[in-house]
Amino acid sequence: MATTSIHPIRVTEAKSLKYIMNPDKAAYVTRYGCWGNAAEIFDEFSKLRSMGRNTGNVLSYHIIQSFAPNEATAEQIHQAGLMLCDKLLQGKYQYVLTTHTDKDHIHNHIIFCKTNMENYKTFGTLMDTKHNPAWKKIRQISDEVCKEMGLSVVAYEEIGKGISHYEWTKQQQGLSWKEKLRYELDCIILRSDTFEDFLEKCRLNGIEAVYKPENTISLKFRMQGQQRFARAKTLGYYYLPENIQRRIGQFSSHRKMILDRDKFDNRGLQYWADIQNMKNVAQMINLLESYNVHSTKELKPTTMTIMARRGMITQSIENLDEKINDLSEQIELVRQFQRVKPYHEKYKSLSGRRQKEYTKNNTSVLEKYRSVGSRLKLLYPDGRFPSETVLDRQRQSLYEERKKLYEEYRYLKKEYADLEKASQTIDDYLANLRDEPEHMRKKGELE
Repeated sequence: MATTSIHPIRVTEAKSLKYIMNPDKAAYVTRYGCWGNAAEIFDEFSKLRSMGRNTGNVLSYHIIQSFAPNEATAEQIHQAGLMLCDKLLQGKYQYVLTTHTDKDHIHNHIIFCKTNMENYKTFGTLMDTKHNPAWKKIRQISDEVCKEMGLSVVAYEEIGKGISHYEWTKQQQGLSWKEKLRYELDCIILRSDTFEDFLEKCRLNGIEAVYKPENTISLKFRMQGQQRFARAKTLGYYYLPENIQRRIGQFSSHRKMILDRDKFDNRGLQYWADIQNMKNVAQMINLLESYNVHSTKELKPTTMTIMARRGMITQSIENLDEKINDLSEQIELVRQFQRVKPYHEKYKSLSGRRQKEYTKNNTSVLEKYRSVGSRLKLLYPDGRFPSETVLDRQRQSLYEERKKLYEEYRYLKKEYADLEKASQTIDDYLANLRDEPEHMRKKGELE
């Protein structure tokens, strides 16, 4: 799950705000209960603290929420940060949330004022206790958010760095260029006899492979059209040099299912080899039949159809993801609106001096009401926007639709892998046949 940490800011609040709001680093910025640039937000934080009941030496708190490379998009990670703020701060603290994309791992920065906007108590007083420290609560909430968004990490000790559900999903879809690279490497590994043969086949297939075992980065790849190399380590555990060699050994044993009869000088052994090879090919033919493929000539159009359908499913999933993200944004807006609406109703119930005094003490919240209300008005001009329950029900329906598409995609992926396996085995068998009448007859039957 996302790595989270919290740090108290005692001196460098203005500098920290300026850093996290740097436009060269921050792709997304969200302000709550405060407005303007870093200097203006610092002033607002200071004004609120001056009303606090506990001054202390802590000015604010800085949360860093980091994700592994390719964990999710910047937009999704920003949404995770918003959900963390919503669950942790509950609309009671001024904060700035920024999502930085200047490094391989996209990460969130959250700086929030220590003073509660409702009762002017400090965050430390309310949240940071001996038996339930703030850092532990933040980590728990962050983990909950990741699970809700499908970003939980599938941790396998042997792999080292975990794989998030989102990354796994994208891998299943075949959306990323890294997954395309993994697929090409898998195909080459399947057909390689040695690691050196693997490197040569990479070159022949348009993949630049640089192997320097003496260097820190011992192996890296680059496909045609890619500007940067991908380190083997970033592709995953199974693409490290030693594991590629191990996999080659495993697949080479598979290829030995098709025995080279010419290596036997005994006619009895040659006959035995022919029988074993026919048995293995028969298994692959049965596999093809299970997918309604009746000859090797049908393999190519069948696989092309599968790839076309996979592409359509991928597009459909992307469209659903956009709709789900839109609904998630609307849900968050409705939540924020309902949270600040009582302040506006209180304001409307007052008049004269009391209203002015209330406005002065709740400026940020009232501005938040107007801001969120304006955004909802753009989505629902008649002012009648649906409830959070209705929107969430719509989102759950889209989740179910996406789940069904994933299931179909996984089936197609397995079918494609099985057809490739059968095709390779049959090709190996045909390549092993000699130009003898009996063997040519068998070859013709297969085709």
